[in-house]
Amino acid sequence: MIKSMTGFGRAELAKDDFEVLAEVRSVNNRFLDVQVKLPKQFYHLEHEVKNIVRDYIARGRVNVYVNLKYQNGDGANGLEIDDHVVRMYLKLLENLKKKYRLSGKIKIDHLLNFTDIFSFEAVGEFKPETWEAIKETIIVALENFSDMRTKEGSELEKDLRARIGNLERIVSDVEKIARDRQDSDLSQLRDRVRELIKDENVDEQRLQTEIALMVNRMDVTEECVRFRSHNKMFLDSLATEESIGKKLNFILQEMTREANTMGSKANHAEIAHLVVDLKEEVEKIREQVQNIE
Repeated sequence: MIKSMTGFGRAELAKDDFEVLAEVRSVNNRFLDVQVKLPKQFYHLEHEVKNIVRDYIARGRVNVYVNLKYQNGDGANGLEIDDHVVRMYLKLLENLKKKYRLSGKIKIDHLLNFTDIFSFEAVGEFKPETWEAIKETIIVALENFSDMRTKEGSELEKDLRARIGNLERIVSDVEKIARDRQDSDLSQLRDRVRELIKDENVDEQRLQTEIALMVNRMDVTEECVRFRSHNKMFLDSLATEESIGKKLNFILQEMTREANTMGSKANHAEIAHLVVDLKEEVEKIREQVQNIE
């Protein structure tokens, strides 16, 4: 079952004195690039989160966000009043009133203009049980994330299998035209060569051999066989459990190479049109494969 490289997962865990929220999201990337944002007191464990992520994800740019909220009863969650700063501002405001003989009372609105009367400190110290709760939440988020990627991957697989079916039909059309034209091509080449040479002393055996070689060089049977082989390899790869995005890209490169060879060898308008259709379908598949892990 293939997996999409893009996805989102979320999980929450509530304890008596704190709540944990974890979110995981990813976008396409050639390699695995993990960015982690943890609460301040857990920064030093970022590498452990990255190791957990590697168990679930092989490729993609992944962002892991964790928020830790303590149930401290006052709703401030780490936001505190700096009493020393408040007293300093009150004193300055009183001096200002006296110096300039201002009327009125000092109100809370005046103090709120000074944002540094508040300070923020991470609530709580590092505790192993808190860290275990965070890891548990991250793992649940990653599992939800993986479920979403698997569902998207299933839809991608349906589309890819249908497109490989299109490629098979186009290759069959190319093979049929190539078979039907072989005898007529041989006859046309023989007549054309005789017209150009007009020499009674030409060795008939040598002439037939050269013409046969020319027709053989225009034969695309070998390319069609190899293209079908690539189709089969592509479908077999879709059925594996491993990360296959890079492998599928390589197979598509080989398909493009075979299609180009068909177009250059065939020297036939109808086959040339089919080769264009073949290459267009391969490009559509390539666009989809960019989303596969």
